Amino acid sequence: MVKHKLIPLPHANVGEVLGLQEAIYSYGGRVKISFIVDEFRLSFDDLGDVIDMAELLELVKVHEGEIHLTLYGEAIVLGKIDDKKGLLRKRLVKIEIFKIILSMIKKHGKVSWDQIVERLRENEYAIEDPIMFKKIVIGWGSYAELFEYYGDGQIFTAVGTNKEGKERK
Repeated sequence: MVKHKLIPLPHANVGEVLGLQEAIYSYGGRVKISFIVDEFRLSFDDLGDVIDMAELLELVKVHEGEIHLTLYGEAIVLGKIDDKKGLLRKRLVKIEIFKIILSMIKKHGKVSWDQIVERLRENEYAIEDPIMFKKIVIGWGSYAELFEYYGDGQIFTAVGTNKEGKERK
């Protein structure tokens, strides 16, 4: 029996993670998680994925019920939009799913979502919630300008290229 690996990509979008960064910063860069839950009327489950994604990107550290910004997290809060995108891009390229997509784009010029899913299956990865997973991948990758996504054909290309994978004029 083949054992599948789940791709560790928490179900948290860019806005949620950036909002968490802002909230932590507004409380001095360190705050109890229970305080955030109460203050923003969230459940621990809802906040859990957001914290997990922020940790995966090395924007926060969690210790003994407290969450605090790392240097990257503080830079995200204080940076301009292009700075935020650049910092997130540097973090995202280290995550397996984005490595896979970028290598496929580099090799083929363009790649479909179905091709990405097939590649993941070949590498024995499993996707728990395919619809949410796709939204998260597209949201983060597009925001950080790792790739361009064309929804009509579900095609990923390099930034600055059209859906055929050719450079835009």
